[in-house]
Order: sequence, then structure tokens, then C-alpha cells
Amino acid sequence: MNKRLNILLFLIVVVLAGWYFSQQSDQDPQLVQLVKREGEPEYTGNKMDTMVYDIKGKPQYFAEAQEVKYYEATERTEFIKPLLNLFNAESSLKDWKITADYAEISKEKILNLKGNVKIESLNKDTRLNYIQSQILTVDLSSYDVYTDSVVVSKGMGFITSGKGLKGNLKSQVATLLEDVETRIEPSVIQSKSSSPNIQN
Repeated sequence: MNKRLNILLFLIVVVLAGWYFSQQSDQDPQLVQLVKREGEPEYTGNKMDTMVYDIKGKPQYFAEAQEVKYYEATERTEFIKPLLNLFNAESSLKDWKITADYAEISKEKILNLKGNVKIESLNKDTRLNYIQSQILTVDLSSYDVYTDSVVVSKGMGFITSGKGLKGNLKSQVATLLEDVETRIEPSVIQSKSSSPNIQN
């Protein structure tokens, strides 16, 4: 009798152990999805925006994107279809609008832009109106811009194209480095002259 009872208990333990391990393997795919794998971002978000301020509390830049990914190990943030506004440090007004297909900001505040990159001045009185390229880098601390790619820039009375660019958005200076072609456009200056009075 003891032999039969021991065999029966052994079979029950084997069946329960088999059932337990089968349940654990069923849960593994769900658990794997919750565990972050190496190289994946710490967080992702859709249609997000953020405002960054300097140490004096003045706005430095505003960023929005269709998708944002943040990688904690490298302190790098990726943006899909970003729009950024850079602010004037003195007036706290928006100075520049930046759009691209893709961008990433490093922990050193270096903004790397790729695909349909366009930087537009939001101030009508600037000497430099816009810069267009496929690849462009902006240092968000100094507002230096540079690229080795083909660039088109437009300013007050000119359109210039070439390869490679170094410049600064604060000083509104952009120097093209190779194969430079410039087209000068006439500027229309409107004066506020008073019309003569005509009396009968």
C-alpha cells in the first residue's frame, strides 16, 4: 500500500511540476517585452514637446516632435520630424525655427539634423534669412552651425549655394566653403516721403 501511495504522490508532484514550468514558459514572452534590452531607449513618446531654460531661467530652446526617444547611457535624445525654436538670450523672443526629418541632441547640447534641414529666421530684419541642407549641426550653447553637405543660404539681397558651411546664428554669419555660387537680388528700399500738397 505504501508503494502505491508513494508512486501516486510522485506522479502528482511530476504533473504539478510540469504544469508549473509550462505556465512559466507561457509568461516568458510577456516578461521579455517588459525587460529593456541593451541599446533600446529608456523612454519613448509620441507628439511630445519640451522647453529648455538656461541657468538664469531664460528660454534657450523649444522642441517638439512626432516621436522622441531618450537613451540614458549616452544621454542622447532622438527626434523624428522635429521642430525647434531657438530663443534670443537677451530678449527671450524666438529667433530661429529649425525643421528636419530627424534630429538628435547629445549631452554636450550638439544638435545633429538630417533630411530636409531648414533653419529660418523669425526676425525680418536679419541679414541671414535661411539655411537649407540635408545634414547640419548646431551647437545649442554657442549657436555655431556647420556642415560638409551641399547648402543653400539666403540673406538680405542674395542667395548662395555651395558645399560645406561654417557660421553662427547669433552673429548672422554663414560662410560657404567650396563650389560657391552667389546670385545677387536687388533690394527694394521704401522711403516714407510725404506727397506734396496740391491746392486749388
